[in-house]
Amino acid sequence: MKRTLVDLEEHDLAQLDALAGTRQTSRASLLREAVSEYLVKRERVPANPPKPLEGFGAISGRLTDGLIYQDKLRSEWD
Repeated sequence: MKRTLVDLEEHDLAQLDALAGTRQTSRASLLREAVSEYLVKRERVPANPPKPLEGFGAISGRLTDGLIYQDKLRSEWD
């Protein structure tokens, strides 16, 4: 295990100390757990997720108009 230094805001450190006291564990243990959880969650989420409308219009011109298609299907019922 390697040792590292981390700068934390005072209020974050106070909350970390309170949590460590509640769970009867060390700050270092809580930080290791938090880093491990962060890395696992980060693996599940792509670094650059696709934008919702990025593919919008990608197949334009390849399909017929929806109303024309609907009319064609309904004409089969007659």
